Amino acid sequence: AQPEREAGAGGEAAQREKTPPRVIPPQKAPSREMPPQEVPSGGMPLRELPSQEIPADACILLIHVDVADLLEPAEHARLQSLLRGVSGWRVASSATFGGGSAMANQALELVERSHWAAPPARVAVLQDGSQPPITEVLRFLRALRAAAGEHAQVLITLVGDPQGDDPLSPLPDFDRSDWQSKIEQLGDPYLRLETLVPSDREAN
Repeated sequence: AQPEREAGAGGEAAQREKTPPRVIPPQKAPSREMPPQEVPSGGMPLRELPSQEIPADACILLIHVDVADLLEPAEHARLQSLLRGVSGWRVASSATFGGGSAMANQALELVERSHWAAPPARVAVLQDGSQPPITEVLRFLRALRAAAGEHAQVLITLVGDPQGDDPLSPLPDFDRSDWQSKIEQLGDPYLRLETLVPSDREAN
């Protein structure tokens, strides 16, 4: 009987050798792909903007893309000087709007996330006054009011046609009157309108 048991054990061992080992497929790692980001016209993906403190004598400047695209680097110092002349504010931070919803949202987020050393908020908006205040602009101003707060001081500064020799040129009176009428229709007591560059008549 002993030899039979040994023979049986040997047969089982041979059978195990013929049986291929079980292969466990590798587990698929969880996906780490990031969701796609919305990319504004400037080509950079949107990101969360850090909060910052705006000094008591400063504002946030929002420049419409039609003007921003034509400003040379050397003209920014002149722009800030002109703005301080009509508002008394220096520029603490700036952003561009008018090139689509992504650009507008980033500008609004900058305003909303800022902390003000001396509230209420102060926001200046630079706009091409030779173009009429279309619905898109008025909608942005309402969104800006919501982002800045009910009592924020919002100043719209207008320039003449930036396509000319000077992108920061005076605005004719008849263009200003069109804007003034639309701004008054908004019924916002803390929203005011100024021409950034005085006309020759006003300068004299």
